Amino acid sequence: MLEASWNLEFYDVSVIGTNYSGTMTRSIWFDLDRDVAGERARADFDVVVVGGGIIGASAAYYLSKRDNLKVAIVESNSIASQASGRNAGFVLRGIQTYYNECVKRFGRDNARFIYEFAEENQAVIKQFASETNVDFAIEPCGSYILADSIEELEELEESFELLNEDGFEVELIKDDPLDRGFYGALLNKRDFGLNPVSLTRAISQASGAEIFESEHVLRLESDHESGKIEVIGTGTSFFAETVILATNAYTPLVDPWFQDKFKTARGQILITRPLSKRIIDRLCYANYGWVYFRQLSDMRLLLGGRRQLYKDQEVGYADLVTPEVQSALEEYMKDSFADIVGTPIDYRFSGVMAYTKDGLPILGEHPHSDRKRVFYALGFNGHGIGYGMRIGKTLVDYAMDGIDPGLFGANRDTLLKESGETNQGP
Repeated sequence: MLEASWNLEFYDVSVIGTNYSGTMTRSIWFDLDRDVAGERARADFDVVVVGGGIIGASAAYYLSKRDNLKVAIVESNSIASQASGRNAGFVLRGIQTYYNECVKRFGRDNARFIYEFAEENQAVIKQFASETNVDFAIEPCGSYILADSIEELEELEESFELLNEDGFEVELIKDDPLDRGFYGALLNKRDFGLNPVSLTRAISQASGAEIFESEHVLRLESDHESGKIEVIGTGTSFFAETVILATNAYTPLVDPWFQDKFKTARGQILITRPLSKRIIDRLCYANYGWVYFRQLSDMRLLLGGRRQLYKDQEVGYADLVTPEVQSALEEYMKDSFADIVGTPIDYRFSGVMAYTKDGLPILGEHPHSDRKRVFYALGFNGHGIGYGMRIGKTLVDYAMDGIDPGLFGANRDTLLKESGETNQGP
C-alpha cells in the first residue's frame, strides 16, 4: 500500500483523464523497427491477464489451479514495476477508512465483510509463503494506527468498540506507544510487512503462466472471425476467450471507457540509509493515513505520505518525485524523528494509485457487446497489497464461474440501496 486517503477530493476529469504522461505510455518511434503497421506475432491463449502487478499475478495464480488453461501475463514493463513494487509493503487488516466510518458508510455487515476479506488476504499470503517456501521478507510485527489529535483518538476509540463487538482482535492504547507526540493508537497484532516485489514475482512464477514483459498493450479489439478478444501489443497480438484487465490506475490507457471510473493520485516515499539502532518496531499509520512509516529489517526508515498538502499536483501518471512533497516528508522526519536528523536519504520514489468514489475496489465485466469476456479489477485506493491475492481469487471465480463479487462488484450501488445503505463518496 502506498497511501491511505481519507476525504479524498475528486478532481476535474479534464485534468486527470487526459494526463497520459509517464512510464505507461509509449511513443511509436520506439517500435518502428518492428513495423507496428505490419504483421505482429500471434499468440493464442485461453486467458490473457493484462498487468503484472499483485492483482494480475494473483489472478494468473488462481487460474493455474484450474485444469488445462493456457494463461499469459502481459506487462508493459516488468513484473511489479508499477504500484505493486512502489509501496511501503504494508499488509493491513482493513482499508483506508477507519472502521467507525466504514460502518457509517457501508453498514455493519458490509464493514465486517471488508475487514474479514482483508484478514483472509493476510492468511492467504502466509499460506502461500508456507507452501512455496519463498522468502519475501515477511515481518510479523503488527501495526499501530496512530492518533495525531484528540479527535482522531476518539475515532479510534469508537472503531475499537465496534471492532471488538464484531470479533476482531484489536487493542486500544490510550497513550503514545512510540513516545513521539501521538495521542494513542490501535494495535493490530496480525498485520505484517513484506517485500512486495518479491511477493508479486513469486506469485507470478508460481502461476506457471507465460510471462511477456516489455510488451506494451495498445488496445483491445474483438476478433469477429474467431469470436475471441484480441489484445494488441506493440510486438504481439494475443487472442483469448477471456481477458482480465489488472492494470489499476492505467486501465484507461488500454480502454478509454474506464476513464471516469476512478481518479489517479501519486504517492511518494523516501528511505534513509540504515540507522544505528531500532527506533520503530511496528508498521505505523498516522494522521488518518496521510503519513505512514516503518523500519525495515536492514534498519532503514521508510517514510511516505504528505500528499494531502499538494493534492492538486499529485495527479496523473508521471513517475516522479517532487521537491514539495519530499521536503514535507523531510520536515515530518525532522519533527517526529529528531534523534535521526541528518541521516542521508538513499531512495526517493513514487507510485500511481487509483481512487474510486466510495473507497472500494471495483470488479466487473465490460458492458460493451464487443468486449464480452473482458473482466477487470481496479481502484484499490492505495491498498492493493492488502487486497491482492484474495481479490485475484475473487476475480477468477467471477470470470470463470460467474460468482458475483458482491460488495466489490460494479453494481454495488444497487446492492447498497437494496440493503438500505448509502454508497457515499469521501
